[in-house]
Amino acid sequence: MQAPFGARPPPGPPARMPPPTSTPPPRFPPFTTNPPARIVDGHQPPHANGVGGHAAPQVGMPPPPRFPPNGPPAAPAAPSVPTVPFTGLQVSDSRNARAPRRPIPRQYVPDDSAQSLPSQPAASAQYNPADGANGGAEPSAADGGKSSRIDPSQIPRPEALTQPETFTTRASLGQNPPAATSSYIVQDDGNCSPRLIRLTLNQVATTDEALTQSAIPFGAIVQPLADLPPNEAQVAVVDYGETGPLRCGRCRAYINPFFTFTDRGRSFVCNMCGFVNQTPREHFCELDQHGYRRDARERPELAYGAVEFAAPADFQARPPLPPPLVLLMEATYSSVSSGLFASVIDCVRTLLPSLPSYTRLAIVTYNDSVHFYSGGEQMRQFCVADVNDVCLPLPPQALLQSLETARDHCAELLATLPALFASTKRPDAAFGAAMQACAQLLEPTGGRLLVFQHTLPGVGPLKLSQRDDVRTYGTDKEKTLFSPVDSEWGSLAQRLSSNHICAHFFHFTAHNFVDVASMSSLARSTGGQVYLYADCVPEQRDVWAAKLQAELSRCVLRTHGYEGVMRFRCSRGLRVEQYLTGSAKQGDVDVDVPGVDADSTFAVTFKHDERLEDGANACVQCALLYTTGDGQRRIRVLTLGLQATAAMSTLYRYADLDAYMNVLMRRAVLSSPKATLHQMREAVVSSCVDALYTYRRTCASNTSAGQLILPESLKLLPLYTLALIKNPLMRAGTDIRADERSALMAQACRMPLISSVDFVYPRLLGVHNLDAAAGTTDEHGVVQLPKSMPLSCEKLEAEGVYLLDDSVALYLWVGRAVPPAILEATLQVRSLEGVDCSRLRVVPLQNELSAKLNNVINAVRAQRPHLLQPLRVVTAKDSAEARFLASLIEDRAQASMSYVEFLCHIHRQIQSKFTYAPPTGALPRPKGGHTVADPNPNTITNASTSTKPNPKT
Repeated sequence: MQAPFGARPPPGPPARMPPPTSTPPPRFPPFTTNPPARIVDGHQPPHANGVGGHAAPQVGMPPPPRFPPNGPPAAPAAPSVPTVPFTGLQVSDSRNARAPRRPIPRQYVPDDSAQSLPSQPAASAQYNPADGANGGAEPSAADGGKSSRIDPSQIPRPEALTQPETFTTRASLGQNPPAATSSYIVQDDGNCSPRLIRLTLNQVATTDEALTQSAIPFGAIVQPLADLPPNEAQVAVVDYGETGPLRCGRCRAYINPFFTFTDRGRSFVCNMCGFVNQTPREHFCELDQHGYRRDARERPELAYGAVEFAAPADFQARPPLPPPLVLLMEATYSSVSSGLFASVIDCVRTLLPSLPSYTRLAIVTYNDSVHFYSGGEQMRQFCVADVNDVCLPLPPQALLQSLETARDHCAELLATLPALFASTKRPDAAFGAAMQACAQLLEPTGGRLLVFQHTLPGVGPLKLSQRDDVRTYGTDKEKTLFSPVDSEWGSLAQRLSSNHICAHFFHFTAHNFVDVASMSSLARSTGGQVYLYADCVPEQRDVWAAKLQAELSRCVLRTHGYEGVMRFRCSRGLRVEQYLTGSAKQGDVDVDVPGVDADSTFAVTFKHDERLEDGANACVQCALLYTTGDGQRRIRVLTLGLQATAAMSTLYRYADLDAYMNVLMRRAVLSSPKATLHQMREAVVSSCVDALYTYRRTCASNTSAGQLILPESLKLLPLYTLALIKNPLMRAGTDIRADERSALMAQACRMPLISSVDFVYPRLLGVHNLDAAAGTTDEHGVVQLPKSMPLSCEKLEAEGVYLLDDSVALYLWVGRAVPPAILEATLQVRSLEGVDCSRLRVVPLQNELSAKLNNVINAVRAQRPHLLQPLRVVTAKDSAEARFLASLIEDRAQASMSYVEFLCHIHRQIQSKFTYAPPTGALPRPKGGHTVADPNPNTITNASTSTKPNPKT
C-alpha cells in the first residue's frame, strides 16, 4: 500500500540508535528483519522533530506598464540627477499572508505533527532620512552637488551574530540556513547540511523567464569533503559490496531520502526524473501500513542527506592506490642565498614524521637542470642537464619511496640538501623542464605535486619574461596579465589533469615578478591551491616561515582525494547550466577533479528545462567519485531539497546573500581573460541594479518612488556589491600588482563560503576596550568575538586599537594616542615613535589584555584553516596604512564612491531603468543564452548542456 502524500506513520518502538544528546529521538514504525547495508564508518545521531517547509506568502505581480499606441517611448539620455529625489531607504519583507506548509514525501517522519509557521504581520524597517545629512561625505558630482539626505546610522550593515542555534535540515526545507559565519549546529534529518552544499535560492522560480528577470543566479556552492564540527554527525560510509548502491535506472540518481517506495516496497519512484523502478531483491524491504520502509532509520542513505558509498569494481579504471607525493623545490642561487630553500627543507623535515606510512614520496630539485634522488643504503643524485628534452633517470617506482621502509632515508636526504646546494651560483630556473619531468614521474599513478618557486623561469620550455608593466594597468592590455602567456601552459595543464595530477603552488616573492597568472592556471585546472608569500625578505623570515609551516601542514595532512569525477543531477524541469571551476567548459556534464580536499569548494549554476509547478519540491544531487588518501574508491552523494514558487517576493525572501556573492565573485574571475577590471566592476554593479529593480517593480510597486527598496534577505546587497568592486580582486590602482591579483583570483575560484563572506566585506573589531566576555570561551566552547564595526574611518579613534580581518591577512591598526599601558601590554613598546611597525609582533604576554587579544586573533584564524593569516601592525603614516584604509570600503576613495553615495547611485540606476534608460555597463540579453551581468559581449555565455546519463558517475 502506498502512503498518501505527506502522511505520517503511527508511533512504533524506538530505533536502535545511540542515546540522545539534546532532544529525544522521534518514534518510528517497527523495522523489518531484512538486514540493511553494512555501515563501514559514521554514526547516526537522533533526528530532530519537524517536517516540511514553510511556504512564503505569494504576492501577485503587478500588470506590465501600459505603452502609448506608437510603442514605448524612446530611451532618453541618462540624467545626471535622479528622476525622483532620493528621500530614504526601506527594507521590505512582506509577510502579510499565512501560507500552509507543503507536505514533503519521505521514507520516515518524526513523531510530532507538522506545524505551520504563524502568520506574521508585514515587517518593514523604515530608514528615516536626516535632512541635510550626507554621512560625512562631500556631495559628489554624480549627485549634482546635492546632499543624499541619508542618515548613515540607519543604513543597512551586517548585524551581530546570534547565539548558536540548531538547524534541522529536512524540517527547514525551503528556508534560509543560518549565516555562513554564524555559530550553528546542523542536524541532518534527511536533507544535506549547509556546511556541505548551499543554494543561492532556497525557493526557485517556476519559469526560466522569471529566474532570468530576477537577476539572481540560481546556483549551489558545494564543499563536498568539508570538515564537520565534532559535535555534528560525520558522513556515514555504506558498503553494498559488488552490487553497489541503489540507483535510478533512467537518470542514474543515487538512493536518497527523497525516494518514494510503492507497491509494498517492490518499486520506487525517483525524485529526480519521476521514473518508476523495480526494487532489486537485495534492496527490498517491506512497507508498513502507511507505506514507509521499515528499515528507513537504519539505512544512512535513507536517513541523511549526505552519505558516502564504497565504490564497487565497476567504478575503478585501475586498482585504487594511495596517491604519491612529489616535492619540487627550487634550488637556484636566489632561493638558496635568501634562505627560502633552507626554510622549505626545515618545514618538510618537521612534517615528515606526520605523513602516513603508506605515503610514497619523491623529492626533486631544480635550477638550470633537474635533480632526482634515489634512497637506499647510500643516497644518489641524478642530474638531468638536457632541459629541452627531459627524461627520468630511473623508472617511477624506483624514484617514489615508501615511507614505511624509507622514512629514515628521506630524513637523511632532507638533512643533506642544504649543504649540497650551499655553494651554488646558478641563477637560472628550468621550471618548465622540472614540471614535465614530474608529470612523467606521476603519469602512471597520478598523485599530488607540491611546487616551491621563487625565480622567474628563464631557460628551457615554458620560459617566461618580465611582463608586469604598470603602464598597462587600467588599459585593455591589463587583462592579458591574468592569463597564461601562451598555449603551452594550457597543454601542460591538460596533461596534468588527464593523468590525475593535482598541483599545489607555493610562490615566494621579494617584490619580484614570478608570473603567478601562468603558473596558477596549472593549479586551477587540477584542483590545487595557490599560496603567495609576498614579502619574503630575511627580516620577515619568522612571519613567512611560520605561515609556510602551517599552510604546508594543512595542505598535506588534511582530508584529500584524487582521480575524481563530479556530477550534479537535478530534478525534472531543471538542469546544470555551468560549472564555475577552472577546468570546466561550457556544456560539461561531468567535471574531472584531479585533486579534491577538505577546503576545495566548487560552484555550479542551474537553469530551467521546463516550467515547474508552483509549490512543488525539487532536488539537486552532487555525486563525487574519488579515491581517498589511503587508496579507497568512494562515492560521496549530497542531496538537497528546495521548493518552487511563482511569487517573486518569495524568491527574494529566501535568497542566500552569502552564496549569491560567492557565485558573483567566481563569475567575475572567470570573465577576467576577456573582460577588463572596469568591465568586471560594471558587471557586478549591473547585477545588483537588475536584482533590486526587479524586486521594486514586481514586489514593491506601490512604494514611494523616492525610496530605495531593499528586500530583507538582500538588504546588504548594495554594501557587498560596493565592497566587491573595492576588493583587491578587481579594484583599480597600481598598489595591487599583477601577481597578487592573480593569486587572489586563483584563491577565489576555490574559496570556502565562510571565508568569502569576510573576503568580500572584511570585519573590523575594536580590541582596545574588550568587555568581560570578549576573548573568552562560552559554554559551547566558542571564543566570543567583539562586535563588528562599520568599515569607516569615522569609527576609528586615535586612542583605539582595531583588528581588520579580510580573510587573507590581518591588520592591527594602532592609533597615535593609544595609552602607553596598552602598547606595553600588547606590543611590548611604550611608544610607536621611530618604531618600524613591520617588526612588531603580537605574542602572548602575562596580562589579561594580551591573553584576550591573542584569543581573538586565534579564533579568527581558526575560521580559515586553509591558510594562516599573517598579522601586520599598522599605524598612521606607516607603509601598510594605505592597504588598511583601502579596506574601509564605506569611505570614499580616489576613484570610487562612499557607501552613502553608492546607495544614491543605485537608486539613480533603478530610476533610469523605469524611464527606459539602461544603466551603465548593461547590455541586452543575447538570444539563445544568458549573459550574467557582464558588459563585455565576449564573456561567459551559457550554452545547452547534455543530460545523457553516465553510469560511472
